[in-house]
Amino acid sequence: MNIQTESSGESSPLEKKFQRFGTECIDAYPKLNQLSSLPDDIWQKMADQRLFGIGIGTEFNGHGGSSRSLVNAGKTLVEHGGNLGIALSWMIHEMVARWFFLSFGTDAQKKTYLPLLAAGEKTACLAVSEPKVGAHPKHIKTSGEKFSKGFRLNGEKTYLTNGPIADLFIVIAVTGQQSGKKQFTAFIVPKDSPGLKVTDPIDFPFLRPCPHGGILLKDCMVKPEQVLGNPGEAYDKMVLPFRTIEDTMMMGPLTGGLKFLFSRLMHQLNQKDIIPDDLLITETAQLKCTLDALAAISAAAAIELDENIGGEMLLSLGLFFRTQTIGFLKKIEQMIEKTGIEPENRLTYMLSDLFAMIRIAENVSKIKLAKLGLSLFANHLKT
Repeated sequence: MNIQTESSGESSPLEKKFQRFGTECIDAYPKLNQLSSLPDDIWQKMADQRLFGIGIGTEFNGHGGSSRSLVNAGKTLVEHGGNLGIALSWMIHEMVARWFFLSFGTDAQKKTYLPLLAAGEKTACLAVSEPKVGAHPKHIKTSGEKFSKGFRLNGEKTYLTNGPIADLFIVIAVTGQQSGKKQFTAFIVPKDSPGLKVTDPIDFPFLRPCPHGGILLKDCMVKPEQVLGNPGEAYDKMVLPFRTIEDTMMMGPLTGGLKFLFSRLMHQLNQKDIIPDDLLITETAQLKCTLDALAAISAAAAIELDENIGGEMLLSLGLFFRTQTIGFLKKIEQMIEKTGIEPENRLTYMLSDLFAMIRIAENVSKIKLAKLGLSLFANHLKT
């Protein structure tokens, strides 16, 4: 069952569920943008209404669907819920289930974990980043030492999205070296594993109430059957592609946030009975055109992701989406200042969260843009 009838663009019953949930359970939740932790009742209601498991096959208790299904769901959730943090937490859970467990799990691992993840009975978390060094492979220190019964994990992970509420951690650890280059392996580590300690939550002043935290691993023993994917290949085969997957999938919630932002702004402008001049009319129309174009780009990028994850088209769509989104947000700021309106709290929180989200991995995007530009002059530079 796809979340959207992609040929006709008509909403499915499942997509309507996301719309209702956003309106009734997120938008109506008091002061949600000010909470430092994810309310248990919201996560439980998502599970009760079967809003997890998109992109997971029905044989594993999921809804099926493509990357575009996930993008549409995320867009709908934010557009009608007015909160980017909830959608981020939901999307990370869905992506980890789809791109780690479904793509790299053994048959036994899939049968064990995917039904639980699709039902929302278990929450999964990707554990890569470490204190002070982030996710840079040269500086990751968490180790997985092999011994007769499996592996012994030692290290610390931080800035983990869904860390405080996770039941399962996919821990990326150094398990060897080859030609001076570290080799990484992914391990499925349940929260209650001896030697694993969940650290205190990290309270970010944005993207609330999406939970972030960390874990400490001290002689945490894992069995060979807890290895996810091929040993030694986790960084190249899992972590690096996941950056592209995450950027593409989050186009959905970002587009939903832009739609919500624009709708609330226009509501306030009309409520104030502002008489628009020609410039304001033109700028407003341009924002609407940009918004519709970004929605189309996010859908196209999701389709491209499933067809060619490493392709140049996906790179171009992602970079263009980012630059246009930043421009859109700056134009919204200018319009608020020009019209003199006092933005409502929900508008202010959404604007701040959108800026925070789009600036994540900003330096990485600048590097990608520079590499793409250099590649266009490659033949000229050689001569």
